[in-house]
Amino acid sequence: MTYYTQYRHLALEGAKPAPTVQQIAAIETLLEAPLPPAFLAFLRVANGAWFDYTCDVPDGNGGVEKMGFNTFFSADEGDFCDETLVGEIRAARKHADMPVRILPFARDGGNSMVYLDLTEEGGGRVLAYVQELPEWTGKRAHGLMELAPSFDAWLDSLYIDRDTVLEELEHSVSEPSHLDAMAQWLDIGMPAWRRDAGIAALFAIKQVELCANEQD
Repeated sequence: MTYYTQYRHLALEGAKPAPTVQQIAAIETLLEAPLPPAFLAFLRVANGAWFDYTCDVPDGNGGVEKMGFNTFFSADEGDFCDETLVGEIRAARKHADMPVRILPFARDGGNSMVYLDLTEEGGGRVLAYVQELPEWTGKRAHGLMELAPSFDAWLDSLYIDRDTVLEELEHSVSEPSHLDAMAQWLDIGMPAWRRDAGIAALFAIKQVELCANEQD
């Protein structure tokens, strides 16, 4: 069984059909800018998709915070804050005074979001708005920051975090189909995973456990 649609090194889930010409025109009209070819190519495959990848965000102290902007907005008609490209543009302009030619295109599990900056000054770079967290959670850099000089460069920077793999194997994989899906995800995004002793060993242990559970 195939669980994912592959785009380069990314495994995508739940994508809608490719956007229509009319939907793209509606986005570009509201945006007041044409969508770059690299973004359009991804949108045609990843329209409204979810993908489990890590993005390194500057933490303000010379390091990075690992975040996942994994919900990619769709080209559907939409209103405010509904995870459609047009809806998120409208919401950002109303609530955050976002200028034209800035496109919100994905978010994390909260209110942090990534944007395509198509202004003359931005030149197609990818920006992140990182939501401030309560003090008890630990410090993080927050506000608007640049992640990559282009959309293609941002896609190239996404990766599967090893600690995430180990965590999901330990706590989230409870059925053989989950393990099959994880193997496909890793084959696409981390092709050398079988040579990682820690991941391979835990994967094998989980296979034995699930096989034993099926026989009980």
